[in-house]
Amino acid sequence: MIQIGRFKLGFAALSVIVVFIALSVFAIVAAFHQASPESPMPLSYIIMTNEGMALLATLVYGIFVHFALAIIDRLRK
Repeated sequence: MIQIGRFKLGFAALSVIVVFIALSVFAIVAAFHQASPESPMPLSYIIMTNEGMALLATLVYGIFVHFALAIIDRLRK
């Protein structure tokens, strides 16, 4: 558990933050690679679409980690 000021972050919260930051960086880089003058979508819409997918993937990852840690805690008891 890591403590930053008065906030305590466990493994799940810290890993979700890291996954979200990494996916956001990849989403922005991918948007710049997808953008072209011939594309009908503006760069801002491509970035928002990719960030939405990054948020969805982070949500799924967070749910998976939550259930995995709950199962591990239940098996330990």
